[in-house]
Amino acid sequence: MKLFPGLPGLHLCVLAICLFANANSQAQSLAYRTLDSSQNDDPVNSDRLFFADPGGLSGNPLFLHFGDTVILINNSVCKGSYSARHVFDNIRPLMVEAEKRSYAITPSPVTRTPFLRIHGNVNYDFLYRSYIDTPFSQKDFQQHTIQTSLSITVKDKYPLKVNLSNRISNSPYFKNFMDLNMRFDKNTFVQHAKQQLLDKIAAANLKMPDLAAAEAALKKAVDQYNKLKTALNNPDVLQRIVEEREKQYLERLAATRKQAESVNLPKIELDALDKRKLYKMAGAVNIPVKEPKIDSSYTKYLERRKKDLDSLQQKIHTLQSRADSIKNKLNNNLAAARRKIYKATHSGELKQIAAENGVAPEKKEGLENFLSHVKSIGIGRSVVNYSELTAWNVALTGLNLEYNNGIYAAAAVGKIDYGFRDFLGKNTRQKGQNFAMGRVGWGDIDRKAIILSAFAGKKYNYGSVTADSINDHINLVGYSIEGILKKDENTGLSVELAKTSRPVSGNIANNQSTKPLFAFSDNANLGLSIKGQTLISKTNTRINGFYRKTGEQFQSFSLFTVNTNQMAWLVNVDQPFFNNKIGVVASLRRNDFTNPFSEKTFKTSTIFKSLQVTARIPRWPVLSAGYYPGTQLYLVDKERIRENVYYILNGSLVHNYNAGGIRMVSSLMYNKYSSKGTDTGFIAYKGISYMASHSFIFSKIQLQGMYVYTDQEQMQYYTLDAGGDYSLSSMLRVGGSMRYNKIAGGNTCLGNRAYVNFELKKLGSLQLQYDKSYLPTIWQTLYPVETGRVSWYKYF
Repeated sequence: MKLFPGLPGLHLCVLAICLFANANSQAQSLAYRTLDSSQNDDPVNSDRLFFADPGGLSGNPLFLHFGDTVILINNSVCKGSYSARHVFDNIRPLMVEAEKRSYAITPSPVTRTPFLRIHGNVNYDFLYRSYIDTPFSQKDFQQHTIQTSLSITVKDKYPLKVNLSNRISNSPYFKNFMDLNMRFDKNTFVQHAKQQLLDKIAAANLKMPDLAAAEAALKKAVDQYNKLKTALNNPDVLQRIVEEREKQYLERLAATRKQAESVNLPKIELDALDKRKLYKMAGAVNIPVKEPKIDSSYTKYLERRKKDLDSLQQKIHTLQSRADSIKNKLNNNLAAARRKIYKATHSGELKQIAAENGVAPEKKEGLENFLSHVKSIGIGRSVVNYSELTAWNVALTGLNLEYNNGIYAAAAVGKIDYGFRDFLGKNTRQKGQNFAMGRVGWGDIDRKAIILSAFAGKKYNYGSVTADSINDHINLVGYSIEGILKKDENTGLSVELAKTSRPVSGNIANNQSTKPLFAFSDNANLGLSIKGQTLISKTNTRINGFYRKTGEQFQSFSLFTVNTNQMAWLVNVDQPFFNNKIGVVASLRRNDFTNPFSEKTFKTSTIFKSLQVTARIPRWPVLSAGYYPGTQLYLVDKERIRENVYYILNGSLVHNYNAGGIRMVSSLMYNKYSSKGTDTGFIAYKGISYMASHSFIFSKIQLQGMYVYTDQEQMQYYTLDAGGDYSLSSMLRVGGSMRYNKIAGGNTCLGNRAYVNFELKKLGSLQLQYDKSYLPTIWQTLYPVETGRVSWYKYF
């Protein structure tokens, strides 16, 4: 149905104004009849005319809708006049009286929780080196690596981590492998639980009675203030003020004229007479002038209401201060709860925090309740860290599970691979190595617990690249008991005792190597481990260390030395000074070797020392100096692997600052390493190097220069490097440098570097690199080494 078809919009406006001005009741009736008669019309696509007066013709605006045009007709209270304004364009439909007509509101789409959410990254890397010298020699080395890491969330509740890695190389020493592992992401799961608890505490704080009462009183005062202010700003108020002042003026004028007539002033002067002239003329003839009584009640009423407005404003300020004070107190409580929540390590602590803040913890059932007490779940390749004397830092391909809810239980089973660190593991016998372990205990492993462990398996000897012809593998069975006591995250102690079978080849039962497991008077196959840490709060000193004593026939999946009575210990102290501006870390350690490729009877009584000092003072360069031992592996006669320890002394000074509006980074570095030529298979077994560099960093370009001087036993040389990186656009960045290498009293060699980086939103990041550098040789020359790399990275 269409009313007034073809009627121009302007004519409609005039018609509407006339209808409203002269026949309000008829207009209302017409509007309602129009709406009632169009029940079957589409309210969106109709071009009909309708009226709506939600105020019931009581002075509120009248809205008219015609097609896509809405017109507002305002009934003003001033002088009885009317006005019309075109207020909206191209909207449909506006508003109608709820009793007469209502439109259905389209509900918002229901958000469905997806079964899986997957995010992650994928990376491909190709590496080429024309020459490798550590810890073996090889030319034209090539390696392909493909990796992907996925974060998977099931039903927005159960987070998982999936990692896949595949590597292929042409090295006769590095083995090719493909690893796949999936593990329960405990950190994300706990973080989600922490955030839920924090949200509940925050919501509970907002509902506190004191805060609710204060906000209610504040809202009431604000509403009163706004209502009174709106009333005082109403156009009616201004109109009444004008009318009262006009009335007062007329009354004064009438009184003035009446008194002026008493002095017989001419009429022409009376017409233009004002009050000041009256007083002047009346005073001249000594006639008193009386001020007429004028009605100013409305003005006085407004003054009282303005005072009420000022009082309400002061009341609002007081109530706002009170509400803010309560909120600040609640915010401080919430901040304290947040700190406790972030420090919590398990669900038990979260329940305690919830109880302290008067919040009922969320009840979890089934799988969610089980996972809330799981410490770890891993399938595929993972690293097992159970205890010092059983399995620590062991690469396991299989299944491992750790659970703690009053009762502690853990299990791990699968194949082990000690070549995961790539130390010449390709020719060793990796197949057949296996590991099985079960653990059960009582208490909370993060606070106080007693744990009994039993383990068994088989591992190969790694004293040489080729396994020994007699004892190619060792069967191993053992058990341990461990006690854990922790005061907090900074202070704790654990003590462990373990017994194992003797190291024999072949079947354990046939060799009767299990009998010593329960011969408690025999210490040859006994192990003892003590680990502890503490924090001295007065000086903020952190101390940690361990002590390990193992008999000559003790063995485990964490240790690789057999037939040797071993004692190892470590003490580490971390001490800050001057409000953490200077930090000192010092340690002493003895016989702390856990390398599966070293000699299996390796033992030393040397005490290794290390010291690290770092100074971080605001607006000053960062100074760091350290003295510590380093290690290196090298191959002897293509069969034996040895580990050599040497000392390193280094220092660095790095300053990040602005000069002339340009960001700059300056650094100085000193490095000294020392060993004996008879103890190492490397040419550069002793030397000193100095390095100085400086960088200019602009918005799109970065320039850097570097000088390095190396003083070794066999030769001395220095390198000058100058280059830069430039962002051509957000998608393309290029860089390169030139290197000048000079041997003291010898030849000059030129090297270079170049790279290109492409950033494509849908395809990811692609980087191409080329580098030519030089290595020193025993013949006092520099040997060229070319390196090329192609890398692609995509995040999704």
